[in-house]
Amino acid sequence: MKYTNIGLVLLLSSALIYGSALISASIYSLSLGGVDGQGWYTNYGIFGTAMIKVGAFPLIISVLLVIAGIRFIWMADRKAE
Repeated sequence: MKYTNIGLVLLLSSALIYGSALISASIYSLSLGGVDGQGWYTNYGIFGTAMIKVGAFPLIISVLLVIAGIRFIWMADRKAE
């Protein structure tokens, strides 16, 4: 039960971090595409440029937390058998 709770908390934390990164990138993309906006890279588009500027660190942390959360849930399932 302990491993299941830890895994679920890690998955929830990952979803919150990932959602926060997406929301902040979407808000920042509004300033890139405005009339007096800073502009964006044509290869990535407005949202891709905003994701690059926000940074990959929150996304990497989110992926690592998902992997750890799935691992804890898997360990709890293995222990229950």
